[in-house]
Amino acid sequence: MKSDSRSTGSTPGQLPGTRELPQREPVDVPPEAERKRVLIVDRDADALSGLAYLIESMGYEAQPARDAAEALSIAREQLPDAAFVDIGTPQREDLAIARGLREIAGKRPLLLIALTGWGQPQYREMAMAAGYDVHWVKPVGADQLNFLLSMTLV
Repeated sequence: MKSDSRSTGSTPGQLPGTRELPQREPVDVPPEAERKRVLIVDRDADALSGLAYLIESMGYEAQPARDAAEALSIAREQLPDAAFVDIGTPQREDLAIARGLREIAGKRPLLLIALTGWGQPQYREMAMAAGYDVHWVKPVGADQLNFLLSMTLV
């Protein structure tokens, strides 16, 4: 059966009784230089790569680091806009990362998020006293991460 576009008011390839929709404009993706940088610090290689992949999929530039020394080195070269730091145990090194990042940032804004399995109030207080802005107990969902970053990294 042959379609007659004149009789239905539609164009070839268009369903009868519908109107042609305007072409959608492509979504603007910011150039690499304008993307917000998110430092991720975790000793667990799988957790580090998984979170880095998730952060990249949200449109941010992920800066993975395996320890405090690497994290501080990366921050000195290019200050991140935010940092997720796994504090696997409330060790001094994990808390010192926040202090070191704050020193490097100076007066520039930097969102510091502690990711941990330690949810007791004393560990939250330790993290906040060390300079973290947010203390999250794992597991943290992708929606939570996206919400926090989208609301703070504008």
